[in-house]
This record gives sequence, C-alpha cells and structure tokens, in this order.
Amino acid sequence: MRKACPKIHHEDAKNHEAFPMKRKLLSEEDKTAVAQAIKKAETVTSGEIVFALTDASAMYRHAIFQGALLGMAAATAIYRALPNVPYYATIQALALSIAHSIPILLSLQLVSLAVSYALFSYFPWKRWFISARELEARVREAALLEFYASGLYRTREENGVLIYLSVFERRVVVLGDRGIHEKMGSPHWDEVRDLIIQGMREGRPREGICAAVEACGKALAQHFPRRADDVNELPDRVLDRTLKPDAS
Repeated sequence: MRKACPKIHHEDAKNHEAFPMKRKLLSEEDKTAVAQAIKKAETVTSGEIVFALTDASAMYRHAIFQGALLGMAAATAIYRALPNVPYYATIQALALSIAHSIPILLSLQLVSLAVSYALFSYFPWKRWFISARELEARVREAALLEFYASGLYRTREENGVLIYLSVFERRVVVLGDRGIHEKMGSPHWDEVRDLIIQGMREGRPREGICAAVEACGKALAQHFPRRADDVNELPDRVLDRTLKPDAS
C-alpha cells in the first residue's frame, strides 16, 4: 500500500481565530457549488480532489467533563454562599435564603453536573480546556484518516489532494499524495489553505473553498494533465464528516 506524503499544512497560530465557528458552515446550495467546482477542476487533470468538512475532529470528552466539573463547583459555591436558615424558617425568609443540608447539596451537584455537561457538549466553551497543541494533533490525525478513508491513496498516479476543514478547531489542512506533493511542495498548499481562510474571514466560505479547489485543479493540470483514458476515480461531492456521538 502506498503511503501519502506525511507533510500536512494547516493554518499558522496567528490564523487560529481567522474565521467564525458555525455549526452549519455550508448550506446544501453551497455544497452543490463546491461539488461543481471540483468537477470542473478535474476536467483538465487526471488528479483527484476531495473536500471534506467536519464540525469537529474529535469529541474532546475530557474537556466537556472539565467544564461540567467547573459548572458543578460554581453551583456548589453559590449554594454555600447563600445564608443558612433552619427548616422551620418563615416563607419570607426562605425567599431570600435556603436551608443547607447534605441531601440538597448532593442533588444540586448532580443536577448542575448534568446540565453543565450538556451545555459544554453543545456550545464551543470546551475550547477553554483544550490546548492548541492538542487541537492541532487531533486535526492532523483526522486528516490522515480521511485521506485513506476517502480512497485518495489509491489514485493511479498518486496525485490525489485532500482539502480538510474542521470547524470547531478552526483549522484547514491540505494534504497531497506523494506524486503531486513532490512536484508542488509546501508553498502551494499554503496558498490553497490561505484562500479558504480569506474566504472565512470575509464571511464567504463557499467562495473561498471554490477558489482553493480551482487552485488545486490548475496545479494538478500543470503536472498531471487529463489523459485520454482518464476515469473519475472518486466522487465529486462534499464529504460531510459530522462527528458521531460515540467519537473519542
């Protein structure tokens, strides 16, 4: 089995906040436009271009749990800070305070832990507990897995290119197989990546992605023009890799 070139390109640290994080980055119309751009780019080359989009490259359950613990600790601190009154206190007093007891405290902690876990699972707040190094490593790993899962490593001339966009991590990865990478090198992939980042910054993700696909097509056509016996080895569509709940 051939191996893809291990060189992966992603946005630099200064670009980590380059584009806003949206749960639904592309509409169905946008995906159709990207698919058409891929099809058009491949009409002049024997190379293959794959664009994969994911909401996140990992679930980051440890970060979610850390956030849940923080929420539980905050709820506990607020409870303990409330004035303590006996159970037989008047209703008016109870309106301003609450009786302290172990059963109430345990119930509060359990509820606050569950609520906080749900909130940190849905909202992007878990980023607070994830280092940039871990985000980068997760995206690198996911991009490599996608390269093989999508079949890019099986292209006849080793000229497949993966454009991988992970929304939660705010990272773009461009990964070329050995044949095309040896001819293009790192600078070109950086340019492709930057086209997407620019589109994100300007609030035009579809245009940025289509421009990146076009740039890949031109580079592939230069070194791998379309052959008379060329066949489309991979489908021309956006690969929607929405993260499954059971992901790590």
